[in-house]
Amino acid sequence: MRIFIHITAKLLLISCLFLASNSWGQSRIAIQTAKKGGGNALEKKATRALRDEFESRKTTVKNAYRTKSDEYKKLPSFKKEDFEREYDPTLEELIEDENAKREIENPNNKERFIDLLTQWWMTPSDADLAAKLKFERQRDSISAIDSSEFRVPKLVKGTASQFVTVFGWHAHFNGNAYKTYDYGLLSAIAYYGYDIDPYTGEALDSTVIHDFLGGDDPDNGIVPTAHAKDCKVLLSITSHSYDNNAFFLAPENAKQRQNLIDNIVYLMDTSKADGVEINFENVPTLAQIEFMKFVRQLSFTLRAVSPDLAVCMSVPAVDIEGVFNLGKMKEHVDFFIIKAVDYHNDPKTGEIIKKPGAPLNFTAASGEEDIRSSVEHYIASIGRDAANRLILALPNYGTLWKSSNRGFDLEGYVPYSKIQNDFVMRDSTAVGIDSNYYSYVWAKEDTIFKKVGGALQIDDIERTELYYDDVRTLRLKYQFINDMGLAGVGVWPLGYDLGYYNVWNTLSSEFTTIEMPKLESYEKLGAASKAARSWGATLLAVLLFWAIFASAGFCMALFNKQVRRALFANGRFRMIYLGWFSALLLMVGSYYGLFRGGASILLLGLVIGGFFTYGVIYLVDKQQAKAP
Repeated sequence: MRIFIHITAKLLLISCLFLASNSWGQSRIAIQTAKKGGGNALEKKATRALRDEFESRKTTVKNAYRTKSDEYKKLPSFKKEDFEREYDPTLEELIEDENAKREIENPNNKERFIDLLTQWWMTPSDADLAAKLKFERQRDSISAIDSSEFRVPKLVKGTASQFVTVFGWHAHFNGNAYKTYDYGLLSAIAYYGYDIDPYTGEALDSTVIHDFLGGDDPDNGIVPTAHAKDCKVLLSITSHSYDNNAFFLAPENAKQRQNLIDNIVYLMDTSKADGVEINFENVPTLAQIEFMKFVRQLSFTLRAVSPDLAVCMSVPAVDIEGVFNLGKMKEHVDFFIIKAVDYHNDPKTGEIIKKPGAPLNFTAASGEEDIRSSVEHYIASIGRDAANRLILALPNYGTLWKSSNRGFDLEGYVPYSKIQNDFVMRDSTAVGIDSNYYSYVWAKEDTIFKKVGGALQIDDIERTELYYDDVRTLRLKYQFINDMGLAGVGVWPLGYDLGYYNVWNTLSSEFTTIEMPKLESYEKLGAASKAARSWGATLLAVLLFWAIFASAGFCMALFNKQVRRALFANGRFRMIYLGWFSALLLMVGSYYGLFRGGASILLLGLVIGGFFTYGVIYLVDKQQAKAP
């Protein structure tokens, strides 16, 4: 009952405010109308030019829906001085078209009282439900629920259903390291590799094939291990020698190519692998046509065996001679993997340049070959609409350089785990970031002295520099992949970071997202809340009419003197009357934010005030009863 009285009180306040605002608006319009009729004050202020201008604007608003996009430039322009003049017409004066007027009105005003009503009834809003859901998820995380179980790949930018691909190579020389990989994060893994004997089409190293098939323990080989975690397995077919490629791709050596294809079909059937990765480098320009024929023949054969077998192809970071024409091969290849590694080997001159192995230049106008130029080149080759079939592979190692006054030398390649152990942990103060190439660099200088005439003099300064990628630079390059709408990222090779999780954690944060399961209780509560709010307009209208007529009847009854005496002589009625106005004060104050953050203090004050008022009325009634 108290709740009903409380709600009724709030609704009566709304009705009073509503009626007051309505009557005030009507009286304002009446006054303005009177002013225009008697004296025509607005017309006296405005010049004829201004009236013509407003008529033109009015016509423009009426015809807004008939204005085509290519005619926007014909619309009249509004200058700053147009809004600084004294003439301030109302909406009714500017616009006579009711439809246009309704379009200009703020639609939020129509929902204002409905939203207020749902708040007073304490019906949870969408924001309330979202906050409760967030709290429940935080409580679950505190309860040691592993959120990684709900981690899913992100969507490729610009697509509605294609998930980002995380690709990696397991090199045969890394042994059983494949048992340590995070297959929950990997989409596909390529076993590297079937190095082609150009004279037969067989594998140069039969041990590689033996291990690919599982070796002495086929049940725990790379294929069943990856399949257990829903990760695809491909076999890399490699040939990196210029002379070997020239011989293998010669038109008269079709027999060797057919023998290779037959071997691949057998391995796919025996290992239950998911496809192949064609990994050719240094393909002669004159062999381009035969190379594309070989790719097409291999693709047709594998897809005839099973349409589920994938055909991927790695392409060099820089293709100077344009051998890898992606536009002509994309019908036969599912994904192209850009090997963005070893940019220090200048493909134009063949010389070695001291720079990171995978630079992302600070500016695209630098003119140097880098990740950006490679991606843009292959997007142009395959077509902008097929950029989601390109995977960008980055190195999992660094390049070590020694330089002095006499020049520089490439000392070799350093795996990521060795970078951390032998360099970063040994002297972390030597670590910096080369902002021109977006690369980490570990740098140390040693001074070489020589003895001249019994005194030591500086002979040379040797500088050791190690370029590599870590969390910050990897994140920038991964974001570049996402921004360009590429299919995903590749890691060459996997296993070079054993013992460290920086690369895996960065891959996870940039290419996956967590989708927690829906909480059924809040789903039901949300549906019930939306259903209740859908009836808000109807219920509000009914209660407003009831409140208006009840208030009107009460006010009319108070005009009778005997009714007023009878009502206010009753102690209970006086209490109800005081409570009513207290409720009005509460609603008005809360609406304007007067009691924000002090609800408990307000409630305590109302209780104390209620007891105090009751005490005063009780004493007054007692004294009146004693009066003669």
